[in-house]
Amino acid sequence: MANMNVRTPRFYVDNVSYLLSRGVAQNTNFDVRPDASNGATTIGLQTGTEIECFDMNPLNKVDFNTSATAAGHVLINLDLKGNTKNNFVAILNHNLSSAQGKIRISASDTESQVQSPDFSGATAISCTEVVNADTISTNIITPGSDGSTIVTFTESDLQYWGIQFEGASSFSGTDLFFGCILVGEYFDMPNAPDLNVTSSIMFDGVKTLESAAGQRFSNMANSGRTHGATTKSPFTIGNPDYEGYGGRLAYDMSFSYLNATSVFPNRYQSLVHTDDTVVSDVWNKTNGSHLPFIFSIDNAYVEDDGSQANSESVHMFARFANNSLDLQQVAPDVWNVGFRVEEEF
Repeated sequence: MANMNVRTPRFYVDNVSYLLSRGVAQNTNFDVRPDASNGATTIGLQTGTEIECFDMNPLNKVDFNTSATAAGHVLINLDLKGNTKNNFVAILNHNLSSAQGKIRISASDTESQVQSPDFSGATAISCTEVVNADTISTNIITPGSDGSTIVTFTESDLQYWGIQFEGASSFSGTDLFFGCILVGEYFDMPNAPDLNVTSSIMFDGVKTLESAAGQRFSNMANSGRTHGATTKSPFTIGNPDYEGYGGRLAYDMSFSYLNATSVFPNRYQSLVHTDDTVVSDVWNKTNGSHLPFIFSIDNAYVEDDGSQANSESVHMFARFANNSLDLQQVAPDVWNVGFRVEEEF
């Protein structure tokens, strides 16, 4: 796909941050296994806290002393409460290429099966590349570069999930880090938006003042995305900063004549996880504009030239700019819906 053309959008919505936002405790539900004291090879946090693994702030990194235990394993355990549907995992702002690491993903309805290295007895989640997952062997993913990675898989409601970071053969002398982990369910809009899509590139970190004599003075608090050798805003591969695009992307779009079954749940009372609707899977799970998500402007994009750059360019880390979702019924069981999506850094 060329020139940032909007096709059929996809929302990657995180179930971990949703559960945390609705009162589920982080401790005992979303954990990093500690350093092993019995001679095993689990590696605990070196810098940062457990909650920062799931804080939806990709530039706030946690790291692990993998350089001291090259054959070790970093284990993330998640209790996603059983009924929750999941079909993607994303790791944002990681250095898995520099650390010479890979990712293993498994799940089970037996918690103990995802609490020890390599997840013996758990179901290996067979993954498909979306972004920067160059080599996949069933549930083992090796990114081709530092940055951000997304994989998808067949929808699963298994309760306990394990994400393991391990050496590709062994970790390098560079300690592993990542910004945040997302595990959740993506939602594809039923069709492409109307032809009145508006795309904006905002330099909203720029403030301009004008003197009494008419002279203008400008200050730029930020230029947008971070493009660094050791940290990157999601879906950014430029380095150094002057080699990357700046500003904040935004899309205004509307969708006309959607079937009511694609917009609203059958009953607006208790969440039914089998409902696949805009309200159930997107607006409710983000609490409106509260939680960020990953937004793709083309749900069918397939990398066609071996270059990570193209698959990165159709995705952005974003949130809704509107606090209310306004829907118009235009015929029996037919609705129009619109929203504005703005990039997060």
